[in-house]
Amino acid sequence: MLIYLLIIFSLYFIFLILLAVGWYEAIGQPVDGAESRFISIVVAVRNEEKTLPVLMASLATQKYDRNEFEVILVNDQSTDQTSTLLLDLQRKYPEIKIITILSSGIGKKRALAEGIQLAKGEIILTTDADCKLPPCWISGMNAAFGTTTSMVVGAVKIAPDFSFFSELQALEFGSVMGSGISLLAWNAPVMCNGASLAFRKKVFEAVNGYEGNFEIASGDDEFLMRKIEHSFPGTIRFASQKDCVVATQPANSLKQFYSQRLRWAGKWKANESIFAKSLAVFVLLVQISWFVMLGLLISKFKVADLVGLIFIKLLLEGLFLWVVARHLKLRFHLLAFCVLQLVYPVYVIVTGIFSRFITYRWKDREVSLSR
Repeated sequence: MLIYLLIIFSLYFIFLILLAVGWYEAIGQPVDGAESRFISIVVAVRNEEKTLPVLMASLATQKYDRNEFEVILVNDQSTDQTSTLLLDLQRKYPEIKIITILSSGIGKKRALAEGIQLAKGEIILTTDADCKLPPCWISGMNAAFGTTTSMVVGAVKIAPDFSFFSELQALEFGSVMGSGISLLAWNAPVMCNGASLAFRKKVFEAVNGYEGNFEIASGDDEFLMRKIEHSFPGTIRFASQKDCVVATQPANSLKQFYSQRLRWAGKWKANESIFAKSLAVFVLLVQISWFVMLGLLISKFKVADLVGLIFIKLLLEGLFLWVVARHLKLRFHLLAFCVLQLVYPVYVIVTGIFSRFITYRWKDREVSLSR
């Protein structure tokens, strides 16, 4: 059993070192320039009457020529006062070209697809209605495009409020974001976030957009990224500027948090990437091994060897998360990090199992993860 743990954790430690190297490679990427391009920002909106004003206020502060971008807000069949709010926002921000349409389909991907079809920009930027954008977001994402770049992945963080629960979410999400960006630097893109994503419209059309994935509740970002990587390998970049990080809100309840994570996990069974599937299995094995290690530690089986493994794990994970948090301008909350060591393995295993067959509600829609 000890040999098994040594093998698993040795591989995991090598993986963490590779992530750290990839992270420094990613944030050190040079900016190609700031060529002026007309940009279309497309946002799918459903029941966002409380959050949309913050997004629009941050769009109004963008340091980018207002004649060089448009905002397309696609109403995904909202059931609250979002429809009325969209009209109010057009009147409130006459200096910004705001286009609002009602999606003829159901779901985020169809709403985005309709908005992208209407877009006039050479570059499409997507974000979410519950986000706050830094003033340099448009210019930073645009500057990351080189002559051969087809997609740019932006950094996203959860901005914690004053609760410990939000600190846990911020740190956990930071680890996911850091891992995805690091793997992208190794030319192995496996994850990104639609809250800060950019791509050329002609590339979107060349890979047939979201075709083949409309029935899946999430994954508009990652499925598109894999299509682009398959058709245009090596052309996906990271927007490395520190001032380009998008902030999103934490879940305000455990139920909302878990529904969100189930939605994210539900896309994995439709993932055709062998590398991504292998990585998911490896992470699961690491979390299971963590339980095995704790069990042996309790039984006082070769305590010295196990304590050494635990120390190295905490050290490498802590250092990686610390450097990622610095770039995202997040506080490295030591207590949250320690609690995550106990909570995260349970969360990963339970979510992985439940995401295979249960249903949940997301924005007043029932979603089945068994499809």
